[in-house]
Amino acid sequence: MRLSRLSSAQIFFLANIFFIGLIFLLGFRSGSWRAPSDEQELARHNGEKIVFIGRVCEEADVSVANRRLTICAGGKALITANLYPAYDYGDFLRVSGQLQAPPLIDGFDYESYLARYDIYSVMYYANIESATGTLTWPQQIYLSLIRFKQSLKSLINSHLPEPEAGLADALLLGYRRSVDREDLDIFARVGLSHMIAISGSHITIMSTMIINFLLAAGLSRRRALWMVGAFLFLYPLITGLAASAVRSAIMGGLAFLAIYYGRASSLIRPLIFSASVMLAFNPLLLREDIGFQLSFLALLGIIYLYPLGEDWTGRFLEKRRWTPRRKSWIKNILDIINLTLVSQTVILPVALINFKQLSLIAPLANVLVLWTFPLLLGSLIIALFLTALIPPLGLLWFWPSYLLLKFIFIISELLAAPSWAAVAVTSFNWYWGAGYYLFLLALLRYLKKNK
Repeated sequence: MRLSRLSSAQIFFLANIFFIGLIFLLGFRSGSWRAPSDEQELARHNGEKIVFIGRVCEEADVSVANRRLTICAGGKALITANLYPAYDYGDFLRVSGQLQAPPLIDGFDYESYLARYDIYSVMYYANIESATGTLTWPQQIYLSLIRFKQSLKSLINSHLPEPEAGLADALLLGYRRSVDREDLDIFARVGLSHMIAISGSHITIMSTMIINFLLAAGLSRRRALWMVGAFLFLYPLITGLAASAVRSAIMGGLAFLAIYYGRASSLIRPLIFSASVMLAFNPLLLREDIGFQLSFLALLGIIYLYPLGEDWTGRFLEKRRWTPRRKSWIKNILDIINLTLVSQTVILPVALINFKQLSLIAPLANVLVLWTFPLLLGSLIIALFLTALIPPLGLLWFWPSYLLLKFIFIISELLAAPSWAAVAVTSFNWYWGAGYYLFLLALLRYLKKNK
C-alpha cells in the first residue's frame, strides 16, 4: 500500500509501531537509554566514601528485615537501612557511607533493574541523620497520599492476623514485600503470582469481575460502568500514585473497555499509542520492566484472543435451556476463565524466561480462586470504611475479608502440594519464545479464517 493512500490515523499508528520497534532494537546495545554517569552527580562518586544531604523521594520499601530508601541528591541512590528510625518519603537526611554501583546478584542484573527507576548508586547500612528542608506543594500533596495509604495499611494490619494481613496489603495497596517469601513461592507454583502484582492484566481482571458481579447483583450497566470507572480512577490514588499502578490503570482500562463494548480490535491503536507515550518517558520499560511486558502482552491477547473464547461461550449458552439469570452467572464464570487463560497463554514465554517455572495447575487454581476478587476487594474497602467510622467493631467488619483470604491460602497450599503442580524450566530462551509467538500468530489466523 502506498503511503499516499494511507489516512493520517494509519500513518500515526504506523509511526507508533516504528517507534516501539526502534526502542526495542536499540535496547540491545549495552547501556542503552541510561543516563551517562557524568550527568549523575552521585554516580560519579561510586566506589567512594561520601557524605551528602538529600530527600527521600519515594515511599520507603519496608520488609521484615530492612528499609530501602530512594534518596534524591543530584541523582538517585537506593539506601538499605535498618527498620528504625522509620525514615520515609519527604524526610531530609544526611547520609554517609560507601557509595557503589548496583552489583550483580546471583546472576541477576541489578544495575539494569534499578536503571529503569533512574537509580545508578546504592549504599548499604549507611550512617543516617535527620536534616532540614522544605517540600514543594506537589510534594506535600504526594506526602498526603502516601500517609493515607499507610493509614489504610495500619488499619488492615491491626485487624487481620498474618499472613492474611500481608496478602491484603499486597492485593489492595500494592505492598508486595508484605507477603512472606514462602507464600510468594506457593503463589508462583500454582500460577497466582499475577494476583499480587500490579499490572494491566491484574486491573483488567479486577475490572471485569467487578462489573460482572455488579450486573449479576442487579445493577444497571450504566451504573456498573460508572463504578468501574471510579475504581480505575481511585485505585492509583489508593496506592499512592505508584508508577506501576498508574500505567496498569491506563492499560487495564483500555482492555476493560475492549471487553465491555465488544470492539476489542478497535482498541489496538490507543494501546499502541499509550505504550509509545510511556516509552517516550522511560525507554527502559520495554526491556527491563517485566510488569510492563506482561501488561502489554496480556492486553494484546485480550484484544485478539479473548473474542474467540467469547464467541465459543455465546454458542455454548445458546444451546442450553437455562433461565436468563443462570446463564448470566455461568457467562460470568466462563468470562473469568477465558480472560485468565488468554492472559496466561500470551505471557507464557516472558514468565518462563524470567521465573524459570511452569505451573501445570494454574488453570484450576485461577478458576478456584479468582472468583473471590470482587468480594474480597469490596469487603476490604467496606471494612476499612466502617472501621474508620466505628473502630471498636473493626474485627467484626474485617471478618468476611479474613474468611476469603484464608480460603485463598488453603486452596493455594493444597494445589501446590503435588510434585507435578509445577515443573522447572531452565532452557527456555527468546529463540523458543519467538517460535512460540509465531505459532500463536499462525493459530490465531487459522482460527479467525475458519470462524
